[in-house]
Amino acid sequence: MRFSKIAFAILFGLLLYGCNTETGTTIKGKISGSEDLTAFLDIKSMDNAVQSLANTKIDGQGNFSFNFPDPEGIDPGLYRLRIGAKGLDLVLSGTENTVTLAGDMNELQNFNYTVTGSDLSSVYQQKIQGVINKTLDRPAIDNFIKNATDPLLAAALSFATTPANPANHAMYKDFATKIKTTYPKAALGPQLDKFSNEMAQRNKQSRNKYNVELGQQAPEIALPDVKGKIRKLSDLKGKVVLLDFWASWCGPCRRSNPHVVEMYDKYNKDGFEVFNVSLDGLDTRSKQRYPADQLAMQMENQKKRWIDAIKKDNLKWDNHVSDLKKWESVAAAAYGVRSIPTTFLIGRDGTIAALNPRNNLEQEIKKAI
Repeated sequence: MRFSKIAFAILFGLLLYGCNTETGTTIKGKISGSEDLTAFLDIKSMDNAVQSLANTKIDGQGNFSFNFPDPEGIDPGLYRLRIGAKGLDLVLSGTENTVTLAGDMNELQNFNYTVTGSDLSSVYQQKIQGVINKTLDRPAIDNFIKNATDPLLAAALSFATTPANPANHAMYKDFATKIKTTYPKAALGPQLDKFSNEMAQRNKQSRNKYNVELGQQAPEIALPDVKGKIRKLSDLKGKVVLLDFWASWCGPCRRSNPHVVEMYDKYNKDGFEVFNVSLDGLDTRSKQRYPADQLAMQMENQKKRWIDAIKKDNLKWDNHVSDLKKWESVAAAAYGVRSIPTTFLIGRDGTIAALNPRNNLEQEIKKAI
């Protein structure tokens, strides 16, 4: 009887061990077109450094498998499966046992693949695919990020869909705080903390760069238009206004104009306007190059270049003004403009809503409208 009890205890222990062999994390799958290549699993970080966690040979049918036998599984964080120049992102909570991927090498960039065993990665893939296919617009993805219950997913979607912006430093800090609380083992938490501090500093420097600040009442501009009529910025109060400093001789300005026109066509019906201040003309230094009897003709030439650029770039709105003083423009001085193109988005209440929103203009317009 004693022997049978011991034998039973040993057998029970073996069965219990057998039931718990599914520990750690396995990431496997089949990617057509990747046959006989090498798959890398990289850890994504805020400094854009590529830290390869593991690599494995893909077989002749496109199958691969990464095995991490640590009972606690893989650390929570953002990862990238990389095959050659292609790849796909994974958002892992660290609780996954088996993550299975399936897709085709030629479709990975379109996020046409499936993920099972990782809910966060699956939602991430679906949302990005929606953005690509235009079934999910900017306000919808912003709203999802804002209300996402998982901070890793929110951070991953934010950085995948929106360029890093110093003005969003508070949001990055919020991501960091929540990640450090929810996923204390995630390296991304401290990295985001550092990143948010850097963005806050850059935002402060940017605010100090100009003579105006966010939330401040926009300084008045009252200058002649192409026909000599005085146009005031304040006359547009109640509208969302892009105050755009530019010049006909400014290459980057001219290359930016098509996007401004696109935004005007898209949002003018919703109350969006553009107020252009041109830095064409001649400043004191430029005038010294010409004899006094030629100055009037030169000023006319400068004005003509300004008007011709308006027509050529199809800047169809009426609010085009300039004192034709180039860098001595009183409007540029009021706003602290030292390079062009420089823009300011002004809200319906007449206050500065965004400083130089060039890379995220449409996003800022939607927020202000």
